[in-house]
Amino acid sequence: MRDFRRSGPSILMRLTDYEATLLESLVEQLAGLLEGEGEPPAEDDSFARWQAELSGSDLLDRSDPVIGRLFPDAYAGDAQASEEFRRLTQAKQRGDRLGQAEVVLSALRDSDAGKHPVQVRVIELDTWLKTLTALRLSLAVRLGIETPADAEELDALGEDDPRSYIYRVYEWIAYLSENLLGLR
Repeated sequence: MRDFRRSGPSILMRLTDYEATLLESLVEQLAGLLEGEGEPPAEDDSFARWQAELSGSDLLDRSDPVIGRLFPDAYAGDAQASEEFRRLTQAKQRGDRLGQAEVVLSALRDSDAGKHPVQVRVIELDTWLKTLTALRLSLAVRLGIETPADAEELDALGEDDPRSYIYRVYEWIAYLSENLLGLR
């Protein structure tokens, strides 16, 4: 990571080739997870979205704890009400998250694997922050981070522990978010 700077309506973020490739891969994996077993209905096709919501089909793998974290139950202790809420809202939420991931992927691809600064349009900053947060939540689930003590334990791991690398990526994404927020 080299620097972040504001340039008119954009934030220019210089990433190394490795960082740009890593971030692009993580966002692609997130999008793949969100795509589930099929494409969500197009946002501009209200009828298809409504039909999918009424069918109650859940295309996401609810057994994956990352999906559970990204789409938590709306009503703790009431599985039926949570399922009804999910049936009515998940397609839209899923489509929003996929659209946000595509905005980030587009900017990363435009950087040509870090050869050029990644241009984060200020108007799309919330989209970037939501995607980075979804990545951090996903990594936190995979690492088992539920409390600050869990994070401290991972921070103390030796470099030979494979979780150490993933934890460093988790922290790096926080660094990206903080720097982007600082230029808002």
